[in-house]
Amino acid sequence: MGAWGPGILENDTSVDIWTEFRELYNSGHSVKEIRQQLEKEYKPEKDKENYSEIWTGIAYGQWMCGELEKYTLKKVKAVTNERRLPLWTEDRKLLQKRIIILSGFITRIQTPRPTSLKRKKVIKREAFFQTGDVLSIEINPEQYVAAIVTTQNNYGNDGENTIAFTDCFFSKAIKVEDVLKANIFYLDLGGANRYYRGYFKAIFSARNMVKKINFAHKIGEIKKHEYLWLGIGTPIGDWNKISELYNEQLAFLQNHQSERPLNVSVQEFLKRDEKMEMKLIDWDKKIFSEKLKLQNADPLS
Repeated sequence: MGAWGPGILENDTSVDIWTEFRELYNSGHSVKEIRQQLEKEYKPEKDKENYSEIWTGIAYGQWMCGELEKYTLKKVKAVTNERRLPLWTEDRKLLQKRIIILSGFITRIQTPRPTSLKRKKVIKREAFFQTGDVLSIEINPEQYVAAIVTTQNNYGNDGENTIAFTDCFFSKAIKVEDVLKANIFYLDLGGANRYYRGYFKAIFSARNMVKKINFAHKIGEIKKHEYLWLGIGTPIGDWNKISELYNEQLAFLQNHQSERPLNVSVQEFLKRDEKMEMKLIDWDKKIFSEKLKLQNADPLS
């Protein structure tokens, strides 16, 4: 899970669920049908780490649509139990803040909203790229970077691609062989709220990409179906901020040394390595905790 605060919609899991909830609702499904589908997809009873985020996302969706089920309310009332919040337990102060917010949310949703969310016309968009596509993405005039598409999904009304970015910069046409010599790009700052801090890989919805999709072109492809795990979660990307994030990091490196714990080459990224993954996951947990502390620091403490 990626998170930038203890709020109800300040983590990737709840945001993903709310996005999918709206799509299903706009497609004509009842809130009960949506809850059943999301339960089947996310399996909250088996996902101990994200139980809280899954059920708050579902409850938020039903409440926004004016039909909160008693079943959902019962489930969401259990999320304030500390054993349902394992990702927050390392910082007691932050854990208590999360519990206070969840308690307030549970109280709030027991009062129906004055107006329910209205259904909107559905525009279906499929993912723009295929798994294994190697892309050229323009980040500045006549400056491009290479990226690798690691997943393609077309469920619901909005397709998506997971994309890993490299440090392969170029101004003229290159080949896949050139990308294979590069490394996965690392973001020391990661934009607002340090949200993208870490190895630069994110999930982009087709809806988010559509206005500037012409900034990307396919160079070639790499036939791989498994890639190195870079951490415990993958953030939701904003196609409009790729250039900003790259330029921020390049400016940072002019006067600072990167904190990057390991240099991950593209060749290493193209295969699973359990020992390397454990190191990367430990590092991701560390910066996840630091991001939360940064966003929730009390200036009076």
